[in-house]
Amino acid sequence: MGSLPAHLERMRSHPVIAGEVLRLEYTAMSLNPNARLYGRKTLLEFFDRTQPRDRACLEAFERELDMPWALYHVRRLFLLSADGKRRPVMRSTERVDLGRPQQLARSLITTSERHRVDVEHDPVYGRARAWVRPRLTTWPMAEELFATAPARVIDKQDKNFDPEWDALVSGSTRQLPLA
Repeated sequence: MGSLPAHLERMRSHPVIAGEVLRLEYTAMSLNPNARLYGRKTLLEFFDRTQPRDRACLEAFERELDMPWALYHVRRLFLLSADGKRRPVMRSTERVDLGRPQQLARSLITTSERHRVDVEHDPVYGRARAWVRPRLTTWPMAEELFATAPARVIDKQDKNFDPEWDALVSGSTRQLPLA
């Protein structure tokens, strides 16, 4: 955190680059709320729209968000090894749909509410996130969500993810009719 003031000053001196960095963090946090770049606060929280240099960064960020967005299906596995130690987290991220942020968020919110799935919505910048299977506090566990974000995330899945997923959740996952 010692480098944070210098980093923020560099961002304020280069607002176009700041917009990209803010979009990168926002996108990462759309798929994983724990993906903040600097500890407990998001980079967005360090910028004040009433300050001209900050406003330039926030406007660049908003321009960065003006692109096609996607709806992603995200699953994570928090598994233990045979000797009870935590294994590296396994991940699966899949693009389900492509569109404008408001349209995708509206669709996700409507579907989630109909199926009584908790949904979070950021009305300022557009992100929506529905937790089909929220993260628990003890390992092993599975986490599953649908989230909207700028369409910059590639599909990816760790090797052997599906068999591990099936073994842990044994077909009990509650699906939203989106994937």
